[in-house]
Amino acid sequence: MLEFKVITDLETARQLWNELSPGESIFDLWDFRYCFYKHDPYPLYFIAAYESQSNSDANLVGLMPLDRHPKFGYEFLAEDPCEESRPFVRPGREDLIPQLYELVPAPAKFFDITGDDPFTIKLPLEDYKYILPLKSINNFSDFLETRLSAKRRRSFVKEIEALKAQGVTAKISPQSELDLELLFDFNLTNFSEESYLREHERAPWRDLIKLPLDWRLVVLEIAGRKQAVSLSALYNGEWHYLITGVNFKEFPGLGKYLTMVNLEMALASGAKIFDAGLGDCGWKKLWHFDEKPQYEFIK
Repeated sequence: MLEFKVITDLETARQLWNELSPGESIFDLWDFRYCFYKHDPYPLYFIAAYESQSNSDANLVGLMPLDRHPKFGYEFLAEDPCEESRPFVRPGREDLIPQLYELVPAPAKFFDITGDDPFTIKLPLEDYKYILPLKSINNFSDFLETRLSAKRRRSFVKEIEALKAQGVTAKISPQSELDLELLFDFNLTNFSEESYLREHERAPWRDLIKLPLDWRLVVLEIAGRKQAVSLSALYNGEWHYLITGVNFKEFPGLGKYLTMVNLEMALASGAKIFDAGLGDCGWKKLWHFDEKPQYEFIK
């Protein structure tokens, strides 16, 4: 027999999340999402599905982890800026997914939903994540040969060689807070109000790099000055290329170089997937990364 309960207590919600989350993606981790939630907390609304047999305890089999945004209504926990949101169900209980969505109160707006179950793939397409499988790629030259046309390869190599001639060097920063702040500042300078790293949005990222995850803070220097920074995390075989800040004004091709360095580091680390995140951002289609659908649900 199925029974559904609404959980609004933070500690209970955390326990249920950790019990049922598959932990496949970095976005499945409670500690990752909580860094964003705690700086912008809304009332929790976790819909928990329990199944019980006669004379036995109820077993948690499904969880729709939501909070209620004061303007947009119900949403996945820390939906912005996290990706790959989804309800959690026990393996083999994908039949619960439609029921969990049906129990969501209105109004609700869910974005960046992932999943390949029959219900999810029929939801409206919102956007794509861009990923690069690394199984058949041994080095960056392999990537250029298999993914880019000859014309684009020549253009790319020309830009890279020009930067090398200026003495660009790459290093892994020891998770320096100063380097992270430089990343923020470059990003805000480039994108202004469209930046997702404005001052009030930075605190979660400062907390994130304190988590015991395999962080890779990459810094590019030219003539002894730091001109680009990226923050990535290697988790469960995926290189998550999360946020970047680049001095585009002085070095227009430096963003490509930064991505190239991250891709080379991902290959060297043994990663199976290079995850470039949601949205094309003006370059991911040009690099011919694979598209992974992300869906939306509005009620």
